[in-house]
Amino acid sequence: MAKWVVFFFIVLSCITLMGCWDRHDLEELAYVIAIGIDQSEGYGMSITYQIANPEAGEPKGGTDEAASDIITINAPDFLSARDMLVSFVSREVVFTHMKVLIVSEDIAREERFIDYIKPAVREREFDRRLTFIVCREKAADYLRNNKPTLETRPHKFFELMKDRWEETGLIPDSTLQEFLHTLEEDTGVFLATYSTTEEVTTEKEGMEDRYVAGEIEKEGGNPVQTIGSAVIKEGTMIGTMDGEETRMALLLRPHIEASQMIVTYEDPIAKGKHITARVLNEKRTRVNVNTNQDYPIIDVEVPVMLEILAITSHIDYIEDLEKQAQLKRHIEEKYKEVAGNFIRKTQQQFQGDPFRWGLMARKNFLTLQEYWEYDWMKKYPDAQVNLKVNVEVTEYGKQLRPPNIELIKD
Repeated sequence: MAKWVVFFFIVLSCITLMGCWDRHDLEELAYVIAIGIDQSEGYGMSITYQIANPEAGEPKGGTDEAASDIITINAPDFLSARDMLVSFVSREVVFTHMKVLIVSEDIAREERFIDYIKPAVREREFDRRLTFIVCREKAADYLRNNKPTLETRPHKFFELMKDRWEETGLIPDSTLQEFLHTLEEDTGVFLATYSTTEEVTTEKEGMEDRYVAGEIEKEGGNPVQTIGSAVIKEGTMIGTMDGEETRMALLLRPHIEASQMIVTYEDPIAKGKHITARVLNEKRTRVNVNTNQDYPIIDVEVPVMLEILAITSHIDYIEDLEKQAQLKRHIEEKYKEVAGNFIRKTQQQFQGDPFRWGLMARKNFLTLQEYWEYDWMKKYPDAQVNLKVNVEVTEYGKQLRPPNIELIKD
């Protein structure tokens, strides 16, 4: 009987003594939404925190205070620097709502780059799905120059931009989790989001996807430009890809990573004119890897489905089947040329596979040990790649015939 009384007393105590002892009011917390990492002249690194003000940007009862505060300090790593923030920030600093991790290109090209990222691996508050960005300039300058004009809350800006990046294929879906995963696999190169707030002078003009971040000429708006990829091999940045190369890398992967993209092609009949089309990635790229030889043979078949959106030459491709066949052959040859040149670049310059074909090769081995002994990273530069492109034009837009320009002018 006495045991039951004690048990009842303990249960009753647990129920009645429970409280909100660990509760925090909103105004007591400081939410870090972005961390920037730069080189430090002394020991450790220079770390920049962008801390959101949760009271700013509220639709009702908001405050006139700044939407965020940006603080840069020198510390051994960005976790130990959190305690140093107590000297400046009155609220409790938490990382649970963090959206982006930004590293400068200078630090990404260092051999000890991975040492700067290691603290993120063990910290429980870090969500590994956060966006991983490499910027041209110092990360501190990038965060301070980033001034979104349409979003008052900075965390919303990063969330919405990430959604837009995934739709176009010009920017890879780059997360901390994917970076660490690729690093541990050691079978290919990782494509990180490449961004900047600095303008870069270039002689490129014309096509929409042949730029790297900073090269697009524009006036007004937020100075941030994000296009292309930073190529990271074995934990060190070794180069960049423009928007076209990034799209090609995503298109040649065995899984669909960009559902659709707008692409322009030169008109095969009218020189100087172009055709704009929407590429629909509804079918997966087929990849077969043969590892029975010393060096792999890779067969790649790319299905390309197009919706024609604009024909600036006003040539009638809609009703003329011969011209349709000519257009299809032209686009197939163009894809083979661009993809072939890009694959050779990855083999000769990067000497690494950005297409995740190594994952397909891994299926050919019974054990992981056999796969490691095959050493995909070393075999890939000498691989034979057989590329096949199947172009299918599904629609020519809402207009049946091209407009009669002479009649309109008359």
